[in-house]
Amino acid sequence: MKRAGGGSSRRVTLKPLPTSSRVPDWVRHGAGLAANERRPQHLDTLLVGREEPETGSHLVSPRRGYMHHGIYVGEGKVVHYAGLASGKFRGRIVEVSLAQFADGRSVWTRNSHLPAFAPQEVIRRARARVGENRYRILRNNCEHFCEWCLRGESRSYQVERFLAARPVVRHMFGLISSVAGSRSRPTSLQAI
Repeated sequence: MKRAGGGSSRRVTLKPLPTSSRVPDWVRHGAGLAANERRPQHLDTLLVGREEPETGSHLVSPRRGYMHHGIYVGEGKVVHYAGLASGKFRGRIVEVSLAQFADGRSVWTRNSHLPAFAPQEVIRRARARVGENRYRILRNNCEHFCEWCLRGESRSYQVERFLAARPVVRHMFGLISSVAGSRSRPTSLQAI
């Protein structure tokens, strides 16, 4: 373990995730894996103890059947779409403590393609949407939110993998989405 900058706060230098059988299945076979690949597309690093991630970091935490995503904004706070993580199919973008975001589970820092924005801009973008209540599991979930904050592109790789692997489900959700969309048309997100 190393100390960052010689200060009094204890920091752990993280190493890339090993590819051994000790790595949780969600890391090896789910989050970050394309359907036909055996290597992670993302380099996820586990936060250890009370370690604090870098500001503007993309955080992921395993939930039953999916990965939950948030943006670390500093001072022990995370901005995320509460939605499914709170057990509901609707929810607001909220700023909570890292412990509340983790909800007793492990938290990983997701390092993938370089973000399009500097950390302070990522944080500004995340906080600018706090209070938004437009959660949609397939079109505007916690991963869509984080990808938009980091790269300006609203995208969910989990949803894409799920739908690509299940054509019948994709067709069913398409029909449901078109029926639901004709009943209430949400306003499009405007650039912030």
